[in-house]
Amino acid sequence: MEKVVSAFKSLHFVEMVLMLSVFVGLLVHFAYGYQPMFFLLIFSIALAFVYFPLGFYFIKRPSENYSNNISIILGFIYALGVLTVLLGAVNVDSYRYPLIVDFLILGALIIYLLIQLRRDKYPDTYINTQLLRVAYLVVISLIVLI
Repeated sequence: MEKVVSAFKSLHFVEMVLMLSVFVGLLVHFAYGYQPMFFLLIFSIALAFVYFPLGFYFIKRPSENYSNNISIILGFIYALGVLTVLLGAVNVDSYRYPLIVDFLILGALIIYLLIQLRRDKYPDTYINTQLLRVAYLVVISLIVLI
């Protein structure tokens, strides 16, 4: 339980607010049939900007001994996942194909995280935070697919 709490604490406030906003926006859109997508569009694009161009700040590197390369790569993959979910929520034709590709990329990311990050002796909090972000993307992707 301590690992989960420390993973949540390592997320920035802005990232947590945007993640919850996208989640609530998806639930309101699908559960209540609210059709205007303006707020979901704004929150999703803001979360994608948090991940990709600003990934070096929000995802961070685990310590001074590591480079920012993994943060930038992970941020790109997370931004891709968020935008794919947005495409699925907007109900663009053939939206299931990008979500399936997103699941395959996220599955490869999980395998990469478990092997590479453990091999390079990354801190457990950093690994758990990345797995938390991946789990979030999988959950919102499943909401869109259902």
